[in-house]
Amino acid sequence: MKSLASISEKDIETIKLALNDSISDMNTELRGNLSDKKRDTLQEYKSKYTRVFEKLQVNSSLYALSESDLDIVAGGLNDAIDLIDENLTDDLTEEEKEEILAYKNDCSRLVSILSN
Repeated sequence: MKSLASISEKDIETIKLALNDSISDMNTELRGNLSDKKRDTLQEYKSKYTRVFEKLQVNSSLYALSESDLDIVAGGLNDAIDLIDENLTDDLTEEEKEEILAYKNDCSRLVSILSN
């Protein structure tokens, strides 16, 4: 079983990238035609993801995060995995696909660590 101690600086960068990707996707969705309930829910998640992202910008250690913040990190990683699955297309080069799948695998590995 891996622990938070096994998470490297590169992993923290992956987490920040995943949170940023998720926030960007929410921004795109928020520009669309949404119900008030859906808009409020997206705004709430965007706010949570942004708060945790900013904490990691200041202190790149998961030990600086609360347990609820770690849950938000796992949610951001899962959202990034979903985005990858939705946007992985055949028009990418093999190199691009490999890079994207490596990012997806990193996200999955980190979710696994956080869920233990």
